[in-house]
Amino acid sequence: MTTDFQKKKAEEAQQQKIRWAAWEKEEIEAEARAREHDAYWERRETDDVNGWRDKDLANAIDKASRAGYTGPHGNFVVPVELKIELDALYHQVTVGDYDGNTVVRCVEEWKALKGMSRIEAQRAFIRATNKMLSRYGWNPPEGWH
Repeated sequence: MTTDFQKKKAEEAQQQKIRWAAWEKEEIEAEARAREHDAYWERRETDDVNGWRDKDLANAIDKASRAGYTGPHGNFVVPVELKIELDALYHQVTVGDYDGNTVVRCVEEWKALKGMSRIEAQRAFIRATNKMLSRYGWNPPEGWH
């Protein structure tokens, strides 16, 4: 024979089991949300880094096309070998490994870059362009101050 006290204790125990199960469910959901949040920000950071590198590459391409200062302070011409190296890096970034194109002037240099990833080629192009610009200068566009 169960007493009122035993019934009350049994009901309390049942309520505690229900609360515990609810807490476990909430814990699992919170952990899943935390993983989703971390994955989102990791993706976002990667996208931001790639976006900035793409912008830096576009800027480097523009400035490389204007490389070699000509003006009142002197005349600095970029060597052809350096331009060919930049062309090879540009092709590695845009096309990938050498594709058999014999029309371009940087065939041998491009072949030497085989296996270099797009990101590595972008970094190398930006680095080489910055080095070239610091050594030979560049002609800014009209109206640039």
